[in-house]
Amino acid sequence: MMPPDQTTEAAAPAYDVALVPTLLLHTPSPLPPMTGRVSLGTPVVRPLTAAQAAEGDGDWQDFLESQVGRYDYMLLSLVCSFRPARDGSPFVDAGIGIRLEAPDEPTDRQPIAWSISPKKRAAPVSPSVTQLKLTAKLMLVEAGVEYAPEQGSREELFVVGMGERDSDPEWRFSATADTPLVGDESLALIVRVPTGVLARAHITMAATVKQRRLGLIPYRAELPAALRTIDVR
Repeated sequence: MMPPDQTTEAAAPAYDVALVPTLLLHTPSPLPPMTGRVSLGTPVVRPLTAAQAAEGDGDWQDFLESQVGRYDYMLLSLVCSFRPARDGSPFVDAGIGIRLEAPDEPTDRQPIAWSISPKKRAAPVSPSVTQLKLTAKLMLVEAGVEYAPEQGSREELFVVGMGERDSDPEWRFSATADTPLVGDESLALIVRVPTGVLARAHITMAATVKQRRLGLIPYRAELPAALRTIDVR
């Protein structure tokens, strides 16, 4: 199977993301935007082809050949970095969403997230050691770190991905008692696009920070133009 090129993804230009606080009634004055806490790498998009599969050791060549003339498949990946604050105000949670669309196309000709990674995980994993693999039907597998709870376990989840086979996948991160929301996180999805259709990906992000005086403050990200909308094809 072919793991996505992690070195290419890591080399993509990263942008510092400004977090703008949501207006709250209990704050005595408007809070300033927060900077230096989050950065996003420019998403990398790569087509997945039967010829590419034939050159490697992947077993998904037959699947792609069965889709010729109907659907094309693209791998979209990016890295998000969460940093600690100097004043000790931690992230409580964060969310990253990707809305897929094909402008002016009917509902049955819209792109979808065929597969996403990570799906569930109880602890962070550095992108430099994450190994993504593709199954025979182009499903992403995060080798060795996918969530597998023990029977009766109530372990808290650090990240949950959702929206597979839909047009608006997202990932939700939550700090736990043992795991602060700090460090790099690698996200990936396989986008299924009807053949001949031009598709876009719109990225959004939000986070909640716990401040000592004001408590929980929700923020939304103001993404630079290079991150807001990505041409999938």
